[in-house]
Amino acid sequence: MKKLRTLSLILATLTAASAVSCGDSQTVTPSGDTTASPSGDTTPAETEPAYAYPSLNMNGEKFTILNSTTTWGFYTSIHFDEATGEVLDDAIYDRNRFVEEKFNVDIDVVEENLDQAYKSLNSLIMAGDDVYQAAFLNSNSIASMITGGCFADLSQISTLQLDEPWWDQNVLRDAAIGQSGTIFVAATDVSLMGFDGTYCTFINEDMMADLNAQMPYELAREGSWTLDELHKLTKLGANLNGASDYTWDAAGSATYGLMSNATCPMVLLFGTGARLVANGEDGLPVYACENEHFYNAAEKIADLLSAEGEWLLLNSSGANHYEAAFKAGRCLVTIAELKASSKFREMDDNFGIVPIPKLDESQSEYYNYRTAVSSSFCIPVTSGDRESTGIIMDALSYLTYTDVMPIYYGVTVSQKGLRNDESIEMLGIIRDSRIFDIPNCYGWTEGIYGNIQSQLGGGDGAVASTVASGKQAVLQRIQSTLDLLEENS
Repeated sequence: MKKLRTLSLILATLTAASAVSCGDSQTVTPSGDTTASPSGDTTPAETEPAYAYPSLNMNGEKFTILNSTTTWGFYTSIHFDEATGEVLDDAIYDRNRFVEEKFNVDIDVVEENLDQAYKSLNSLIMAGDDVYQAAFLNSNSIASMITGGCFADLSQISTLQLDEPWWDQNVLRDAAIGQSGTIFVAATDVSLMGFDGTYCTFINEDMMADLNAQMPYELAREGSWTLDELHKLTKLGANLNGASDYTWDAAGSATYGLMSNATCPMVLLFGTGARLVANGEDGLPVYACENEHFYNAAEKIADLLSAEGEWLLLNSSGANHYEAAFKAGRCLVTIAELKASSKFREMDDNFGIVPIPKLDESQSEYYNYRTAVSSSFCIPVTSGDRESTGIIMDALSYLTYTDVMPIYYGVTVSQKGLRNDESIEMLGIIRDSRIFDIPNCYGWTEGIYGNIQSQLGGGDGAVASTVASGKQAVLQRIQSTLDLLEENS
């Protein structure tokens, strides 16, 4: 598996990219040549990694992508009709224009709300209509479409270079089913929602300094940022400050150790490397939570989330939302999606980010969970010319990797969202350790996922009986999926 480029290379690219003002419209082509901008200037192209653009002439035909949008603050734009003057928007505009000119194709993007897009596509597929050549859909809502044979097997489309780093290898590894490696969904940063929706650990640096707490950056850097270290912080952050109890009051004085949403327990659990379902040696899914590692992780997380004041689930609206509470300096730590950094830009206190902690120091790497509603890439089975679709989507993915991500990473998130070099370094770790819960796409873990999440969030780590009682239903769903896939193959 090829690794993503190092942080230094990304920042080197950023240095060149940030030298271009927001009003410029230079086009960088990573193919080794230079492309003249409308003003007549040329921009030296990046040469790593090399890319050979296939020969394709679409004769001006429309190439239509269905894109899911949300109202939750994610960056979901994948197409602009014209430059906007915003550096990220313009990088996406330039990317699409280059592909349009390269392949003589007219890229058209239709946007629908995340909760509606997959329904619209499903209806079209059932009717046999070839309207969309590709789609980005709510990963949490497509299980029946996968088993119903709605999506093409991406592994059989030769023009998709799925072994290359511009496709998320962690997602592909988990999405492949069976020895043949059948793949119905993939992840590419053509939709930045997957990155925006990656959970990480936000810390209030000013509160840390006031409490004489050790900043966790060095721990994270050396691989020692663990649940125990997080627990030390949540204990420090809990303080009544004259309040009678820890009942939440937006105008109150109490501070809290950790605030987040209901997904937090599972984010922490997946951060330990624990899984409900995983791929077995034969590539087939297996029930993966009947083991000591899973039980130990659950106990430790439940302990961390058991004490009043050290943990608070706060996910209502306005000031009664965990992001607003963190911004107001009412909690030391929040587990939040990366998109929250844009909401903290006007925060009075200094803040930083580190990865989701490990179970312990013996864990070899960090795991940062992508939200279940982040968009998955798929090609409808009704798409007539899949090889051409593969060429266009692979080129868009490659150019995103080389041209768009350095700007998103280094300007939109690092410079506009984060406030210190340590956090920018941590962002590199987070980027390289993103994971996604593929079993959720297939609907295999419905029921047990929510039961364990609620149990851990309530401070109860004795999950062995929950794991045992949920096993049969998970195995039945897995077998049903395999049977349906065989029927529709």
